Amino acid sequence: MIMKKLLCAACAAVTAVSCLAFSAAADAEEKKVIPFTFDKSLTTSESAAPTVSFDGDDWVKYVHTTSDSGKIGLNITLDKSTYYQGFSLKANCSSSQNSELFQNAGTVTDADNNPVYPAASEEGASFISPGVELRAEDFGLSCFDGCLVTFRYKIGNDCQGKLMGDSVYAFGTDDTYVPVFSMLQLKYDTVLNNNVTQYLPQAISIPAEAAVTRIVFEIPLLEKTDCDVLCLDNISIQLPDSGDSKGLYIKNLDGFNAKANPQETISEIQIKEKKESTAEIGSTPEKQEGGHGFIVAIVIIVIVAAGGVGTFFFIKKKKQYY
Repeated sequence: MIMKKLLCAACAAVTAVSCLAFSAAADAEEKKVIPFTFDKSLTTSESAAPTVSFDGDDWVKYVHTTSDSGKIGLNITLDKSTYYQGFSLKANCSSSQNSELFQNAGTVTDADNNPVYPAASEEGASFISPGVELRAEDFGLSCFDGCLVTFRYKIGNDCQGKLMGDSVYAFGTDDTYVPVFSMLQLKYDTVLNNNVTQYLPQAISIPAEAAVTRIVFEIPLLEKTDCDVLCLDNISIQLPDSGDSKGLYIKNLDGFNAKANPQETISEIQIKEKKESTAEIGSTPEKQEGGHGFIVAIVIIVIVAAGGVGTFFFIKKKKQYY
């Protein structure tokens, strides 16, 4: 429990640093307020199990694609090959989009801090927001106001230069898909914060009275890629830390596999061959490498014996990790 709170606090701090501020489109006096309510039967004081773990079949009731997802051919399925813990969610796209403006285009700048998409600031500009979304009502909530949403994620290894701003954007919104308060930029990175070959923790902290009813992971794909663009795992929702909701979380809703070991570091993220009775549509598990070491050793021993050489060669080949 203590570790969970520490992680949430750390993620919130990172979010505060990495978020880009957004001004609300409406005037302050026109801002709507949604009283926060929750279904107590869906809550727990235990934080060990995530709200959505993607380990069971019911995840489809709680994670959706946005209305614009067809513009990039976005499809979401379970990832049973490369995962953080148990199974994970993977999002792949059959097409791309570069003729329309993505919702967060106005935040993208070049090396000289000039806007890459100046049309985004023009009056009457229209935007699209393809991606993955969470809806408050699915979790028995009137809104996400005051909640802390934590998750694990990684970005596809072939996505560099193919995403707007080399990023996936996570933000709180409503049915307009206009960012209500703040935006979290999940930028492709293989150096400082490697989020390509390992799952990283992150969090979205929603302020009170923000009228946020949806959490969106926008995928602004400019160029088609065959790889999975985004993977998500272990989404947790912590309720506002005040009043009747203090210390409460939305309980696991999709069948958490508590026996699955989390892969915490890059060296533990393995591509494993699953022996399932049914194959995942659109998923082709890659075979584990490293099985040739024993054969090579046998060949060397035969050569040494035949030549009468009294030297032993020991060859080790490390398994490849992704």
